[in-house]
Amino acid sequence: MHACGYDVRNAGDTSGLRVKFVTLPPGASAPARVPEIPLLIGIVGHRDLVPEEIPAIRDAATELLRTLRDTQPDVPIKLLSAQAEGADLVVAEVAQQLGIGIIALLPFAEAQCRADLTGAAARAAYDRTMAGAEKLELKPGPGTDSSQLVHAGEPRDRQFGRAGELIAQHCALLIVIWDGVETKHRAGTARTVEQRRGQDSAAEEGGPDRSRAGLFASADNDLIYEIRCSRQGNARPLTGGGGVRVIGFTGSDTTYGGIERGIPPVFALQIARTAEFNRDTREFGDRIAGQGRPLAPDGGFPASGALVYLSQLFSASDWLALHFGRCFRRALALRFSLWALMAYLLLAFKHSPDGVRGLATITVVLLVFALGWLLAFWASRCSWDRRYLDYRALAEGLRVDFYWELSGVRAQFDDAFAHEGFLQRQDAQIEWMRAAMRTVNLHCALFPRARAPHGFEHALASWVGDPGVTSGSGQLVYYRLRTKSLERRLRLAEHISRTMLLGGLALALILGADVALRIFDYTPVLPPAPRGVLLMSLALLTAYTAIFEVYLAERADRSLVRQYRHMDALFSTASQRLRSARSVAEKLDILRALGHACLTEHAQWILAHRDKRIDGLRW
Repeated sequence: MHACGYDVRNAGDTSGLRVKFVTLPPGASAPARVPEIPLLIGIVGHRDLVPEEIPAIRDAATELLRTLRDTQPDVPIKLLSAQAEGADLVVAEVAQQLGIGIIALLPFAEAQCRADLTGAAARAAYDRTMAGAEKLELKPGPGTDSSQLVHAGEPRDRQFGRAGELIAQHCALLIVIWDGVETKHRAGTARTVEQRRGQDSAAEEGGPDRSRAGLFASADNDLIYEIRCSRQGNARPLTGGGGVRVIGFTGSDTTYGGIERGIPPVFALQIARTAEFNRDTREFGDRIAGQGRPLAPDGGFPASGALVYLSQLFSASDWLALHFGRCFRRALALRFSLWALMAYLLLAFKHSPDGVRGLATITVVLLVFALGWLLAFWASRCSWDRRYLDYRALAEGLRVDFYWELSGVRAQFDDAFAHEGFLQRQDAQIEWMRAAMRTVNLHCALFPRARAPHGFEHALASWVGDPGVTSGSGQLVYYRLRTKSLERRLRLAEHISRTMLLGGLALALILGADVALRIFDYTPVLPPAPRGVLLMSLALLTAYTAIFEVYLAERADRSLVRQYRHMDALFSTASQRLRSARSVAEKLDILRALGHACLTEHAQWILAHRDKRIDGLRW
């Protein structure tokens, strides 16, 4: 949730080992430059392309990648490719020529992938594109030995299928170069397209290719860019007389057409949000470096590249969330201050509507209206609340990823996006965060795996922690202290609201008594001047009490207290179960479940508060 800014002293883990763990103070070892989040473009396609069609295929891929690269320069593009012969290498060469980075997701060892190529030209293209590529070699699946992957057979096909599935799963856009003909082959392009669209027939049949339950169930990551072509082994020409035909963007049963018709709105929004994050990290880079709170411990153990990478991104997203949250709350306070001023001015104008005083009052009223409109315009332009919610969600996902990595929950690249249930198919405007987490998940796999000494104990101490206020640690002490702080503020606000209400009631009783005495011809209690002051005070107290209550509702402190209590109970339960767990595997399962529970709660919070806005014309 928010950054945990409390030092950890004598933090107790739940396995009997006590460790000394201290979170970094602000500015200590913070990243000088936050890594940018790229846009992953995947490529799958046939190997046996018709040579005469390759120039047209290359032209179509060039137009697509160049347009995506030039549309949003703040988002670096990377091509995710299995580097197989045919479509993979054709598009990889295009990407290299355009200065687009390549991530080679290899189904086998690099040397074996090269040996599988059938011609000198393909091997030369492979060597050129692999020279500057980032490389990730898939290890054989459970029950499969590397020797079984050398020769044709089911294990080899299954490994090809895993590579295609991972490319389809992690990329934001999948380029598909094929003839559009369905096939039952487990490693075919058609199978990858089915997986991308959430229509994997093997999964429906309960076949061995089934990955994680629920994967692509909502088909929220189904956008492909389809280029139809012929195959050397297919005697049938393509529909329409043969040759290359660009179908373009397709997804969710909708065809948008080629790149010349523009980028689909949902995909364009995803790119724009990613670009916004990258720009924010650059704009506030110095302040993030000085004030951000990385998750990586200072000297606790040699952190792996993946942990440093996650810590850097968390530090940036967490700082940005806090920054934009403060901006929104200040704007909100200013908005309600203008409301209060408007109430006073309208009552003053009613009291003196004529003359110079009336003209001055109504002029100030118009000025306040203008200030409210400018505030709404500026708040809408800056999108403080949306960015606060987005970056808060991103930070929470990165926190979970970091501690899963540190504790060993994800000991190796497990072929699945860790947060497939996070914000799934809820709102097109938050899909960019899921795409970012897919990218981060894959990027972490590119670093060599290095198990941190006592990483599990450090994760327990700094993530779950101990609720003690003086010697506590982790999220437990954070939620306890934050809940108490918010409860004190709410009690103060309730006292203020009650005082205003009672004050208004007292004024109403005095005015009522005065009116009653006037009715029965007794001597008036109040002279005209004090009576007018009391009447205006009563009106102002009534208006200010209502404004104050609406302000408290907009701040959402009450719902935040409920969320913090829920998170406190969640982490307390996790701590108790970790203490009673008998095996490391059971403890890792608890940490995995804890991470998913945190993300689920956070997703509900974001969706509940997504529609907040500052509307200057709503008085």
